[in-house]
Amino acid sequence: MALDCYLCLDIGGSKYIVGLIDRAGNVLAEKRGVWPVLSERCVLEQTLTAARALIAETGKTPLACGITIPGLADPQNGMWVEASFSGIRNFPICQEVEKALGIPTFCDNDGQAYALAEMLFGACRDVKDFLYVNVSNGIGGSVVMGGKLQYGASGNAGEIGHSVVVENGRRCKCGLNGCLEMHAAGPGIARNYAEMGGETPADAKEIARRAREGEKIAQDVWQLEGELLAKNIAVAINVLNPAKVVLGGGVSLAFDLFGPPLKQAIHERIYRAANPDLEVLPTPLGYLAGLYGAAAIAVSRTEHLFS
Repeated sequence: MALDCYLCLDIGGSKYIVGLIDRAGNVLAEKRGVWPVLSERCVLEQTLTAARALIAETGKTPLACGITIPGLADPQNGMWVEASFSGIRNFPICQEVEKALGIPTFCDNDGQAYALAEMLFGACRDVKDFLYVNVSNGIGGSVVMGGKLQYGASGNAGEIGHSVVVENGRRCKCGLNGCLEMHAAGPGIARNYAEMGGETPADAKEIARRAREGEKIAQDVWQLEGELLAKNIAVAINVLNPAKVVLGGGVSLAFDLFGPPLKQAIHERIYRAANPDLEVLPTPLGYLAGLYGAAAIAVSRTEHLFS
């Protein structure tokens, strides 16, 4: 069996994608699922079952496995440290997957992984300084300077979702009130819609559909989304001076709705003379950005890239 691809486990807060991707970035096969419950046992059972099925169906033997972690990760020790929305703590996920499948396995925080994916397969193959912001069930990010991921003193650089944007706002599990994550991630968007007078409950995807069909309240929700995101992103731009800001995650699929107010609000908040050529754009990798992120983890670790 040919050793010409990578096993990719994209672990989300509510769902997962398992796939095989080759070095050129071609998705050879994939399987998707929803967690019945987010626990260590469930994560292993669901992803390993899907992985074994893909390997059997394709006849491929992956070179290595990459895993995206939705929360704090310790990539050096292969640990899922924690996620604010689950009870998982200090889970040696790489060790467990490697033991089960017999291939080298690596992990990283999803925001860091997505940035690697942009460097290898996406919008940032031509730049060395950029900010990646992931907006999904939560909000995270990553910083690349000089072509290298920046991890910070404790390995958690890029946690842009846990800076306050609404004084005395919604209580976050991190312990703060008014975090960007609580007001602009998927669940926060749904709450905004309800609080602004939306007639029936809806998730972010449905609110986007309604906005595109002309519903005023839904359109106002996305206007607010762009303005909220801009508060934290603009500060990061002024500090880091990136060439690009890339938005990813499921919510980024509504960039056509919140992108214009986001760009306008950023323009009003940054030192424009210092950032004359800044680009703000959605990831070209779309819904599969997480899968490409997992592939990028495996590729970068096995080929010793960006170190």
